[in-house]
Amino acid sequence: MVLTTAVATLVVAALASVFMAWTIGAGSSGSTPFAPAVGANAISIMRAGFLVGVLGLLGAVLQGANVTEAVGTELVTGETLSGPAAAVALVIAASLVAVGIFTGYPIATAFTVTGAVIGVGLAMGGGPAWSKYGEIGALWIGTPLVGGGVAYATARLLRNEARSTVRTLGVLGGVVGLILGNVQFVFLAPGSEQASLSRAVVTQFGGGSVTYAVTSLVVALWSADCS
Repeated sequence: MVLTTAVATLVVAALASVFMAWTIGAGSSGSTPFAPAVGANAISIMRAGFLVGVLGLLGAVLQGANVTEAVGTELVTGETLSGPAAAVALVIAASLVAVGIFTGYPIATAFTVTGAVIGVGLAMGGGPAWSKYGEIGALWIGTPLVGGGVAYATARLLRNEARSTVRTLGVLGGVVGLILGNVQFVFLAPGSEQASLSRAVVTQFGGGSVTYAVTSLVVALWSADCS
């Protein structure tokens, strides 16, 4: 009986995960970053879907540890989600995103997953993690404002005929490279720890702040040249 229950839970959880993965691909993960490019006929829908799949997999493997930890352990205090509870949360979240997909209304996966996990966790007797909710809320509110401001400034910069577009793209590529050089990845540190490329070089060769700054600069210049 116990084995049957465990197998049933595994099957339901697997199906819920597949359903959630489908809604993520059909919803915010695919439409948000590539909708402008597809709308401008710069890339086809099939190619955009392929890139989303590849980049989504790389993001989950290389940079998904923080999100996984936050959703799995930091949204509810005093209670750990069981297998069936996690499956229920996934089904609820995926169903809401699916409604948005078929009705044409954008519903962010992050919103639904966070709400579903919190709801299930509180129903199981856990307590609210108010400090974490404050951090998430501030991020959700601030990100569109900051993103909109950066996008506006970038578009105005690219439209400025007094500046060379090639040089502008090079500068933008350098900024992206500088950011990537300081983003933490799991495979750059032992065990479950994370480290950025610049920090990993310092750990390997020493040199402290000087090595860190030089590595960041080299990555930025390489990205600018590739752009």
